[in-house]
Amino acid sequence: MEILKLDGEWEFKAVKDKKWRKAKVPGCVHLDLMENGLIPDPFVGENELEVQWVEKEDWIYRKKFQVGKEFLKYSSIYLEFEGIDTFSEIYLNGKKIGETDNMFIAWEFNVKDLLVEGENELEVRLFSPSKVLEERAKNYPYKLHGGDYSPRVFGRKAQYSFGWDWGPRLATSGIWKSVKLKGWNKARLLDVWVPVRSLGENAQINIELDIELQESIPVDVAFRISHKKPVLEQRLRFTLPEGRVFLKIPLTIKNPKLWFPRGYGEQNLYTLQLVLLDEKGEVLDKVEERFGIRKVELFTQEDNKGESFVFKINNIPVFAKGANWIPADSFLPRIKEEDYRLLLIRAKEAGVNMLRVWGGGIYENDIFYELCDELGIMVWQDFMFACAEYPDDENFLNDVQKEAEFVIKRLRNHPSIVLWCGNNENHWGYYAKWWGEREKFWGEEIYSRVLPDVCARLDLTRPYWPSSPYGGKDPNSQEVGDRHNWEVWHGWIDFNGYLKDNGRFISEFGMQAPPVAETIRKFITSEKEYYPQSREMEFHNKAREGTERIIRYIAGHFKITEDMNEYIYLSQIIQGLALKTGIEHWRNNKFHTSGSLIWQWNDCWPVVSWSIIDYYKKLKPSYYFVKRAFRDIKVNIEPRNGKLLVFGVNDTLEKFYGKIEYAISTFRGKRRGKKEVDIEIPANSSVILGEFNLEDVDKFKEFFYVQLYNEKDELIDQNEYFFAPFRHLELPNAVVVYSVKEIEENSYLLNIESDFLALWVSLKLENAEWEDNFVNIYPKTKYSIRFKAPYTLKEVESKLKLEGYNLKKVIKS
Repeated sequence: MEILKLDGEWEFKAVKDKKWRKAKVPGCVHLDLMENGLIPDPFVGENELEVQWVEKEDWIYRKKFQVGKEFLKYSSIYLEFEGIDTFSEIYLNGKKIGETDNMFIAWEFNVKDLLVEGENELEVRLFSPSKVLEERAKNYPYKLHGGDYSPRVFGRKAQYSFGWDWGPRLATSGIWKSVKLKGWNKARLLDVWVPVRSLGENAQINIELDIELQESIPVDVAFRISHKKPVLEQRLRFTLPEGRVFLKIPLTIKNPKLWFPRGYGEQNLYTLQLVLLDEKGEVLDKVEERFGIRKVELFTQEDNKGESFVFKINNIPVFAKGANWIPADSFLPRIKEEDYRLLLIRAKEAGVNMLRVWGGGIYENDIFYELCDELGIMVWQDFMFACAEYPDDENFLNDVQKEAEFVIKRLRNHPSIVLWCGNNENHWGYYAKWWGEREKFWGEEIYSRVLPDVCARLDLTRPYWPSSPYGGKDPNSQEVGDRHNWEVWHGWIDFNGYLKDNGRFISEFGMQAPPVAETIRKFITSEKEYYPQSREMEFHNKAREGTERIIRYIAGHFKITEDMNEYIYLSQIIQGLALKTGIEHWRNNKFHTSGSLIWQWNDCWPVVSWSIIDYYKKLKPSYYFVKRAFRDIKVNIEPRNGKLLVFGVNDTLEKFYGKIEYAISTFRGKRRGKKEVDIEIPANSSVILGEFNLEDVDKFKEFFYVQLYNEKDELIDQNEYFFAPFRHLELPNAVVVYSVKEIEENSYLLNIESDFLALWVSLKLENAEWEDNFVNIYPKTKYSIRFKAPYTLKEVESKLKLEGYNLKKVIKS
């Protein structure tokens, strides 16, 4: 097979326009209009409103390209669009070759008889998504609901592009993935899958091939399976009939190297190199696939409190620590490999072992799943249906089936994917009557028949789950299945409300905070907009009553401020405290609760949202709160039944031996009741290390702390509990003394000590990568933080800044 890529420079114009302008493919109309200076950046100020006309226009993209005589000799030539967004007609040399109406799948057209030697012209006519969808909605016999823009449910297009409570309305059109001409003779490979049939001392696997043949011929299938070095090689001959043929080759891998999620073992990956040859040895097609050998089980069993919901990988129960993933840009072609790599490496560094690909975005690019395979990040994969009612007529169901088949075949070799999930919140929405009293559950046929049938037919190596949340009569119950906790935030309840949530798996929860000031200054248009309730600040918070809620949560814990920098800082600390509270509580409940997934990991534009990494990849302070809360071995404090319980949590597969130190301390460092206790925490468990009655406490001047040390007397974790809101604490002004030591080139150790309790001390140094940040420094206690920075020691010492909630003075020792 030979492939000619047609990416790169194209031309485009509005249908009603006469002038052609330069365009890029892969790309989209908005990006090309910005590149040509025809629209402002929609991410700045209120420019989003200025570009709404783009989605209402029809557009044409065209490319002239050369085809040589030799390429035309192939007996079959297909034109493949890996992704078109969304509604189009396609013409080659003036003749229509097909139409598209789904951005999630690839489209292929036979163009053998239309190509000519020399110059050819390809034209893609893209139709206004809003016009197409509104026409479909108008002609549908029933009114279906889908949030602020219900017509979105009638098209297989990324639903978030029509606006969400964290994203703008930028309904794109374009050729968002590669375009290729594929020439081949005799036979080609359509799909290669390597499922694990059974797993024991040896692994029983298959190589399953989908082959298309132009005629009945003998073919050889030669393959090599490698893990660092070849472990299996074969060459087999088959005489196959004309048409589509499915081959299944059973194999045994001796002493397999298993794939595990991060923290539970190695991320072993095998490589399959497979070549299809004719009887003369001519290569007809070839493919290289990576796969992992592992077993996935979703363990659901009735107990005295409902039903468990536990992921088991290779028979090991895993507590899922992670987040929800949304598309990393409103303009998908702009997302590069380095964007995925940075966001996913940051996830691994924070202790994340699961990401849920949310159902209102896209099935992510291949590099996303490849990196998750390598990093040991499990993927909960939603199908793309979210917060809406969907059609269930025959045509729509057939399109959904085709989409599901394509997606599963594309992604099923990735060991990181551990679950197929039917939708986001649609079952919950129907049960909770978000759309009023309805005569039926629109879309149920998709989630209860079409999707599970396709999963059962094409992939039984991982479970299917109908929705998120789902389980029990109430899909969002605390007793069965997974749960979204939005009583906190949407329900205005304080984040300590998480302590009352004993759900079995928390697949969404979150708290909003603004991004860092540097990001805010990129989207506001003037300094007068740099305050919490400015028009542009509120425009960049799409949540209903978003600013009001942030202020409510600040008021619940801190003194109200009108200073913008303090507002940013306090709201970011609130976000960190909220996420910390939820994560630690649910980890304390391990395995009654078996997962906590934050809403949300990332952003699609610069915005005030629930993300902990903003659009420009800047870490919010909450990132470090989450990183500490996700530590594999940690100590937590939680009030229950009038007592403080100290929990030890161990997510490793080895028993932990160490000690804890705990005491009541004044903010000035006077301790009482100080004790050191040798402890052990069994492997993969949560245990109570102590119970403490704290009746005689000055709640305004004292706090309770616990520190966890390993057998080498190294500090592993620490935690603290305050007895009154921070706005009422009588905190003294803290003075911090610090020193910096160079460990190796561009790698440093920062030692910090404070005379009094110093809360959420932030370390600021441009381009530095901190192992930890926004830390609490206990009085008269040293704290050490490693970091990397592209500076000399002298430059670090001159540029480094320390700030904090009650930090008034900083001294370099």
